[in-house]
Amino acid sequence: MAVTLVPVIQNPLLPDDAKHTTANLKYYSPPENGEKPYDRLYQSDLPKLNFTPMLKHKKIYDLRPLVDAGRANETNTDVTGFQVLTENVARTEMTEQEWDDEDTITSKYYQEVDALLKKVTGATRVFIFDHTIRKVELPGHETPDTPQSRKPVARVHIDQTPESGRKRVIRHLGADAERLLRGRAQLINVWRPLRGIVQDQPLAVADARTLKESHLVRSDLLYNNQPNGETYQVSYSDDHRFYYLSNMTPHEALLLKCWSNEEDGGAKTPHTGFVDDFYVGKEVETPRQSIEIRALVFHEPQEE
Repeated sequence: MAVTLVPVIQNPLLPDDAKHTTANLKYYSPPENGEKPYDRLYQSDLPKLNFTPMLKHKKIYDLRPLVDAGRANETNTDVTGFQVLTENVARTEMTEQEWDDEDTITSKYYQEVDALLKKVTGATRVFIFDHTIRKVELPGHETPDTPQSRKPVARVHIDQTPESGRKRVIRHLGADAERLLRGRAQLINVWRPLRGIVQDQPLAVADARTLKESHLVRSDLLYNNQPNGETYQVSYSDDHRFYYLSNMTPHEALLLKCWSNEEDGGAKTPHTGFVDDFYVGKEVETPRQSIEIRALVFHEPQEE
């Protein structure tokens, strides 16, 4: 008797035969010694990871046709876990030169993102707690990661766990944290290119509807060799359906939901930088440079 395969989600954003690229994505594989996985930051003299990621060759569907057809609003942080913001929504007033100035980023660009997140999500309060600039470096010219400049993370992950997300609110909002956590609280990343279009190492995002809690593995972030944060590594599943936006420009943005205080955890999107098979061995006009803002986004409780 023939077996009918039931799709993981009944209405994927794009059909199986839609335009796509392919790439090797790095997934979690347990440490041989059985210890909790970790990711060490800013210590190039010590191993970054205590596990060896597993490579899986995956299709990554191109969202550009969806956007060109006026369907960008079918992506939504509450459903797919990510959201495409087109130029008419996300256009930035930052110039190329201003991306090199930290003070301008934390004043001018932070104000832009605050207003953008309130407009798109309907939030009443936004707290931006940091940003990261990532740059692809040419072979032979690699430099150690620093808090101000890091390379793309080429590993499927989610930036927060339920505990680390809640701790972020308490850490940054202090005396007001308890009140804010009685309302709706989320942690959303805002990702955009800085210069030119992104070709060689775009960002891939997985539809949250193809993710199960059983795919998620808690992982420590180590600063100065001590745990100082927790993220999710992601175990492989055939079910995961990845997307990217080809030729993304600085006037477009992606929102990535990493955490919410909803009882069921809400939608959240695994994501990863990846080397597009199409561009392997080819020169690109501008190697990827991008910025991600990490923001706590609140719908404050209506209290007497």
